Amino acid sequence: MSEIHALHGFIGSGKTTLARTLEMQLGALRFTPDEWITALHGADPPAAEYPAMLARVRSLMHAQWTRAVTLGAPVILDEGLWTRASRDELRSQAVALGVPLTLHVLPFDPASAWERVAARNDQPGAHYVAPATFELFLPRFEPLTPDEEPLQRVVRS
Repeated sequence: MSEIHALHGFIGSGKTTLARTLEMQLGALRFTPDEWITALHGADPPAAEYPAMLARVRSLMHAQWTRAVTLGAPVILDEGLWTRASRDELRSQAVALGVPLTLHVLPFDPASAWERVAARNDQPGAHYVAPATFELFLPRFEPLTPDEEPLQRVVRS
């Protein structure tokens, strides 16, 4: 059955771990931008080029996941959806595609998230996140608001 499962959480919140679990449980196609970036550009691509790289990867992923749900396959979007605007856009896309959307909300604890990111940074081939990047992105994260809850199915981890 065609459906969208999207993950909402900050860097290091456990999105990819959950996405891999859901992938197996649901028999779904998983779209994880960090894996695509690492495969195409290495674990630590140049910061100045990263936004353009990510935009291209997201564009390719969007074409693939929308095609997948159109063909009836469930998909998992492992992107974070940090802003209200990005969540609103995804909700609109789900409506336009005529498929249900489930938003999996992961807890937001910066200290725990950084511990997980630092441990992951030490793993060979892992997508590297510098401490300064982590700190720079913290204020950009917008948690799910109560008025968003009824706009899709919400699962809290």
